[in-house]
Amino acid sequence: MEFHPLDQELLALLKQAGSRGELTPGTIRSRLSKAGRDLRPSVAEIQDRIHSLWKDGRLTVEPPGPGKRDIRIWPTPPSGKSSPGASGPVSELMIQVCSQLASAFHESNHADAKQEFARLLFNLGAERSEPEKSTTTFMGRRHHCAKPALPGDPVRIIESGWLLRNCPGDHLLSKSRVVPA
Repeated sequence: MEFHPLDQELLALLKQAGSRGELTPGTIRSRLSKAGRDLRPSVAEIQDRIHSLWKDGRLTVEPPGPGKRDIRIWPTPPSGKSSPGASGPVSELMIQVCSQLASAFHESNHADAKQEFARLLFNLGAERSEPEKSTTTFMGRRHHCAKPALPGDPVRIIESGWLLRNCPGDHLLSKSRVVPA
């Protein structure tokens, strides 16, 4: 497990805040700056550290509630139990929320909305499944094609799907949109 100088300060801040409040990376950045140390991390660096700590099982992340944008983050207790109802590093609720966000991403016709859904998915640990504009062979389990296609047919990725890692294996949240090549 790699050590980053920001991890200790981040975990201490989250432990102090507890699970009662919702924190954004911007709020965390402000609180770290006010702590009196020479820490001035960027929001992207904080997001990266949160994602790494979550993947290592050192943080618990709860998705936002209805009508809210901020995720709740707190250190995982030493017993290894992350939260009630959690099944390992990724709970069923997290998978459901990420699946709904991935579906909303694909259904949206507005670039700003797509960008917001992509940001939320990234913050929750999801990744794009395949590079767009690449050519691959059709697999019905991973691809959605508007025209009929058979397994093994060449297809081009027009919109990548979403994967949630750190589950038992990878959890496919949404299929990539493809067209025959």
